[in-house]
Amino acid sequence: MSSKTHMTEEEIAFAEIIGDLVEQWGFNRQLGRVWCLLFLKSKPQSPSDIQEALSLSAGSVSSALNELQMWGVVKRLRVSGDRNFYYEPEIRIWKSISNVLRAREIRILDEAQAGLTALVESLQQKKDPEREFQIKRVKQVRDAIETAQQLFNALVNGGAFSLPKLNRLFDRFKSL
Repeated sequence: MSSKTHMTEEEIAFAEIIGDLVEQWGFNRQLGRVWCLLFLKSKPQSPSDIQEALSLSAGSVSSALNELQMWGVVKRLRVSGDRNFYYEPEIRIWKSISNVLRAREIRILDEAQAGLTALVESLQQKKDPEREFQIKRVKQVRDAIETAQQLFNALVNGGAFSLPKLNRLFDRFKSL
């Protein structure tokens, strides 16, 4: 391994911690390891640098870089005088996290909200006491998801949400 891509014990520990974290979020741990390597390096890295430092195959590095770019947490660039592509991380951590939340978690909540709304409409087709009870319960879950959507949107978009409004959303969420 060349000194150019040698990772220190601390860099390896950081990559493993973040690898574990992103794995808990349902991503491949290699995404976290690749992002960490890029984040801790002062200069953009080539795929071969990443491959050597993390002992990954060329295919694994290519797949990881493509997915990290898709999530908006890594940028591909060219270095003056070099034909190769290099990669650097999005260094604004909150932007990286909010990109993932926006693309994944909010989408999941939107899909659940739409499915629950359709289910309520289906349950309302037949009137009987058990259906009325089920409608009430499904609406309760739908209301919790709607509140979660509002909280996620406030968190991700960082709009003009006042503290009292956020407190009301949290209170509503806790009451459901």
